[in-house]
Amino acid sequence: MRYVRPDYYDAFQCTAGSCPDTCCAGWQIRIDEKSLKRYSAMKGSFGSRLRNEIDWENRCFRQYQGKCSLLNEEGLCDLYQEGGGEKALCRTCHVFPRHAEEFQGVREYSLSLSCPEAAKQILMHPGPVRLLERKKPGVSQRWPGFDSGLFRVLVKARRLCFQILQNREKPWRLRAVMVLALAHDLQGRIRRNNYAAGEELLRRYKTEKAWSWFERKLWELEEREAFTGLRQDTLRHLLAVLKNLRPLREDWKPYLRGVLQAQSRGERSGEQEAMRALFPDETAEQLMAYFVYVYFCGAVYDGNAWGKMKFAFASVICIRELLRGRWRQDPEGVSKEWAIRAACRYSREVEHLDENLLGMERMLGDEKQFSLEGLFSAAGEGKR
Repeated sequence: MRYVRPDYYDAFQCTAGSCPDTCCAGWQIRIDEKSLKRYSAMKGSFGSRLRNEIDWENRCFRQYQGKCSLLNEEGLCDLYQEGGGEKALCRTCHVFPRHAEEFQGVREYSLSLSCPEAAKQILMHPGPVRLLERKKPGVSQRWPGFDSGLFRVLVKARRLCFQILQNREKPWRLRAVMVLALAHDLQGRIRRNNYAAGEELLRRYKTEKAWSWFERKLWELEEREAFTGLRQDTLRHLLAVLKNLRPLREDWKPYLRGVLQAQSRGERSGEQEAMRALFPDETAEQLMAYFVYVYFCGAVYDGNAWGKMKFAFASVICIRELLRGRWRQDPEGVSKEWAIRAACRYSREVEHLDENLLGMERMLGDEKQFSLEGLFSAAGEGKR
């Protein structure tokens, strides 16, 4: 069995009551079967209260005003404080914001961007993130129907994407363009089940010639008269996708409406310089690495590597545009911390509901609104 985790994973520590948000609000907290049995047998007055605060039919904690009923006024968990500490927590509360994704012979760990402290570690990571691997001896279980050949190609492609994304000698927009094109080109090979051709494609993308070709391609695109309109249309369509998702928090729609209104007012003086300071290439790199790591290899289950890369890139751009909208509303009141807030807010609404994840990938599949060149145009801050 092979275990993978980003190099910041083990450093995470919950900030509990000092957290600027709470993971106990905005969604249902599912309770695993083992914890339900334990809670049903808990004695004393707190045991009685606990059983009243559980929705037994849906196997989750009840909510009041969008928050878990066991969250107290200090922002702390009564179950943790009165029920016996960490051992009293259900699996969801014990694990979050940690997450594990299972593949045949591989388990990949990640932190959720929706947690402010995790987001801080992800966005403020001082250098290119490294994926740490360790192996445990033993025979891995065979998964019927699991396409090992496709998974190997996806893992190699993701490794190459990390190498491209983390080449800080190149501008971010060029790095983003290359990984988008790589996934787009790889998709054709996957569709034909031609994994050998996929391997050959990866070898071509490793060359210096590939960098030169995309530099020229990007320059030609930015020199077109229609470039600005293409970029504006693509950004507008991306934010419209967010508007069509199911909101999880009551404040999400008003927040998004404010961003869209700010976007419609057009660019402000000094905006490009401000955005490069608030959302530098390093921030875009860390976010893209996060989304590619968490989602790209999931294409082994549906064969949609292009869709996974589109989602990763669109997520980075949407977070950037949420930050831009906030800056347009209050240029003096926005700092780099707001990039973390925008990332958390986006992640809470999109990543924690399968309906929104699948819906966003489906909407991004519209090749007319989200063409390869359209996405290319959205990578940077406009014409240089």
